[in-house]
Amino acid sequence: MNNKIIKYGIIGIGGMGANHANLLLNNNVKNASLVAICDTNETFSKSFPKIPFYKNSSEFFNKKIIDVAIISTPHRSHITLGKEALENNINVIIEKPLAVTTRLCKEFINFANKSNAKFGIMLNQRTNPAFIKLKDMISKGQLGKIHRYQWTITDWFRTNYYYNISDWRATWRHEGGGVLMNQSIHQLDLCQWLFGMPDSIYTDMSLGRFHNIEVEDEVTSIMKYNDGLKGIFTTTTGEAPGVNRLEIASEFGLLIFENNKITWNKINDSTTNYINNSKTLFDMPNVEKIEFKFPNEKNPHIEHNRILQNFTNFLLDKEELYVPGDQGLNCVELIN
Repeated sequence: MNNKIIKYGIIGIGGMGANHANLLLNNNVKNASLVAICDTNETFSKSFPKIPFYKNSSEFFNKKIIDVAIISTPHRSHITLGKEALENNINVIIEKPLAVTTRLCKEFINFANKSNAKFGIMLNQRTNPAFIKLKDMISKGQLGKIHRYQWTITDWFRTNYYYNISDWRATWRHEGGGVLMNQSIHQLDLCQWLFGMPDSIYTDMSLGRFHNIEVEDEVTSIMKYNDGLKGIFTTTTGEAPGVNRLEIASEFGLLIFENNKITWNKINDSTTNYINNSKTLFDMPNVEKIEFKFPNEKNPHIEHNRILQNFTNFLLDKEELYVPGDQGLNCVELIN
């Protein structure tokens, strides 16, 4: 078995990049090490005094000391830095979003396809055991035809201080959006991963309803599919305490994901069959309640840890890639 140590470098070390750095420094990722960091703000180097620090991205990439670059800079710089890494034959993991427009995503994916280096995207919630379970149930047809899903994800509460502390946040010029681009991109990715891409979307949104920002902080969308499936997606950063609840109504009952638990109110006779053949007026099919509970992880960054471990194992030929880079396209298309 290949036990080579994969050498990581992180560019953008102020926020999420620092969390990735600590995962690597605490040896949470097997067969991986952190060997370099890069940021335009030199003060961040004080948090990692033993790691070589670079202020210039060109020098960071040209040194050829890293196998993988984790790009966790502000959104609009992702593509430029990603190309620079690939041009130096350095594998790359890009924080979400891949880019702020569909066009830029497609251009970068085409660029990456011509490179020998590998490319992944940090859509970490796909590693959540509950969503893996949902994906498996849907793929195996256990729910039958899905009629409706409704995802209410409003536990992203943020203050004006959160937005004011970084001059790039919540601006069209730098972040390219608000709650959709920065927070609920995860659930939008999961929607298309679980249910496919809709054929049309109707959206009502508010720009700066709750905050002193120019971008969206409240959104409700109806996603329509040609087979009749409809999805309702509601999100905001202005509601407390908020909720994270997914309902899936299908031929074989109602499934609810909430509080790290899946509750399936399962019916054995499909609604289609019962509607067509029942001789009753108001009766419903018998319901069996099935629960799937998942452990509450102590590590708040366990999903990021899984992505880094998987990418490491992938480079060592130990497993397939969970989230290939081209998977970063559809969620951005939905946001746009």
